[in-house]
Amino acid sequence: MPQINQGIRAVLQAPFVYSLFGWLTGGTRGRTILVRDYIRPESGDQILDIGCGPADLLPFLPDVNYTGFDISPDYISAARKRFGDRATFICEPVTTTTLPKQEYFDLVLAIGILHHLNDDEAIQLFHLAHTALRPGGRLITFDGVYVKGQSPLARWIISKDRGQNVRTTEGYLQLAQPVFDRISVNINHKLLRIPYTHLILECTK
Repeated sequence: MPQINQGIRAVLQAPFVYSLFGWLTGGTRGRTILVRDYIRPESGDQILDIGCGPADLLPFLPDVNYTGFDISPDYISAARKRFGDRATFICEPVTTTTLPKQEYFDLVLAIGILHHLNDDEAIQLFHLAHTALRPGGRLITFDGVYVKGQSPLARWIISKDRGQNVRTTEGYLQLAQPVFDRISVNINHKLLRIPYTHLILECTK
């Protein structure tokens, strides 16, 4: 999984610093918009969050049945301390064998994940999400993206991300389209306080 965790990027491995950095860059406003306009969860939804980190998204969700996976013990420990009474957190890679034995999910979230994965890993994620979703359920992905005409500063900041597989819109779609027939593409330049361009894919089973 191509990722840089050296120098200043290394401090983001600490859950508190990761959450603080998100807050400083406008993550609270961004998460509000992400949930309201793109995820659009309903009370009672079964939600699978792949790479949930310290579960900073959970306070923005309604009363849902939330299962978060992450391979970082520190992130999962922080999530359990904050939200262990209202969610399930699992410190393992998400596979068809580690998925909870339950009904299908209404929503699968991969927030800031695809740009950490190579093409083969990303395709596996799309297949896993498709398997986990109920008919009509949706996968929401959210990543930095390179697009024509974007701010040079935004492009530079995106290039310094820990995840080293930031793609163009077409690059992400090439991974999703073999698995999902219905895909909505959304580009947003204004979710953070800093110049940044996000791609949100809404993939419906």
